[in-house]
Amino acid sequence: MTVQEQGLSPLTTLRRPAWFAPAIAGVLYFSQGFPFGIVNELLPLYLRTQNISLAQIGLISAVSSAWTWKFLWSPLIDRYGSYRQWMAGALVVLTATMFAFAVIPPQMTTLFFAIVAILAFASATQDIAIDAMAVRITPKEQLGYVNSVRVTAYRGAMIVAGGALAALTAVVGWRGAFFTAAAIMALSFVTTFFLPREAGAIAQHQSPFAGVRLWLRRPSAAIFLALAFIYRLGDAALTPMVKPFWVDQGFSTAEIGTVTTVIGLSFLIAGAFIGGAFLSKFGVWRALLWLGVLQVISNAGYAIAAAAEPSQTMFYAVVVVENFCGGLGTAAFLSFLMAISDREHAATQYAMLSAAFAFTRFLIGSFSGVFAQSMGYAPYFWLTLVLGIPGLLLLPFIRNTELMAPEASVVAEV
Repeated sequence: MTVQEQGLSPLTTLRRPAWFAPAIAGVLYFSQGFPFGIVNELLPLYLRTQNISLAQIGLISAVSSAWTWKFLWSPLIDRYGSYRQWMAGALVVLTATMFAFAVIPPQMTTLFFAIVAILAFASATQDIAIDAMAVRITPKEQLGYVNSVRVTAYRGAMIVAGGALAALTAVVGWRGAFFTAAAIMALSFVTTFFLPREAGAIAQHQSPFAGVRLWLRRPSAAIFLALAFIYRLGDAALTPMVKPFWVDQGFSTAEIGTVTTVIGLSFLIAGAFIGGAFLSKFGVWRALLWLGVLQVISNAGYAIAAAAEPSQTMFYAVVVVENFCGGLGTAAFLSFLMAISDREHAATQYAMLSAAFAFTRFLIGSFSGVFAQSMGYAPYFWLTLVLGIPGLLLLPFIRNTELMAPEASVVAEV
């Protein structure tokens, strides 16, 4: 019986060296995080330096919403072509958009924001294919380590896009910075030729939404989906108010940027690696529980800081603890999403699950400022801690499910 007749992907049956999956994850997730960093970190700074109004800058969130809605076209990526082909095509478009930013002034508002929308769509499409390939190539015993590398590469790419390129403008100007971004995307395109080859989509003759229907027929589908929505609800509520809080505490923009970005992300990456090691030893369910508890409790640091007098020591301590615990929780959550996605419908199912969290983040983020302003920082930060508890309370309901068992494979075979 052939690999295809068994319903298995060639990517999951070949023996690879131990470094293979983590190395591929590092390459892929740098490529995934870089465009997101351009849109969310670099472009707002660029537009403001070009005297674009705050109202127009705010449109970035609206025109780049493809990351939230990517699940709508994810079935096409499972059904047609190969993941490598989708990634390569998306990277060609991403390279072109970086060149376009270098030559088209932002004062040409309609055209400029159309390019942002195209970038977001191409990046979201690349994300679907990357996540699907990661699900297929990751063996169970490396799930924690792969997600540690994943978080590191993704956050590193955002630092390069939002920090290094911004600093580079002092030497080569904005045009040179965007040409550099185009070169980075072009290099990512070249790497697609070295990715593992797959035999295309296994389910080409099925309905595009067959993967969703199969997933929803699972006995524990409702609980799994609910966890995707609310497991990181507290973290999603906290994040939008972190930098405004430190500004109101009287810290300088430079200090906030250094502490929350450079130091904070360093500890987040460290947390992700330790979380990955914990998960590899104790399994997905225990990681969700114990690392999730630490992630939720760490929000209390902000509530305590809000009720106390501004202190640099408190500033550093709260940022370090919250980011480190956030890295622990991120490693557990991403591993959970991978564990409950089927290999043969990886693009569709993982996109659906990640979109559930993205929608929660969008929804709670939209109202975070309103609640923080009306309640005050300290009560609001205590509320973010409370919001993290329901996800933990759902965990006992999935403990004995097949996919959470220690001996279960990283993903279901269907």
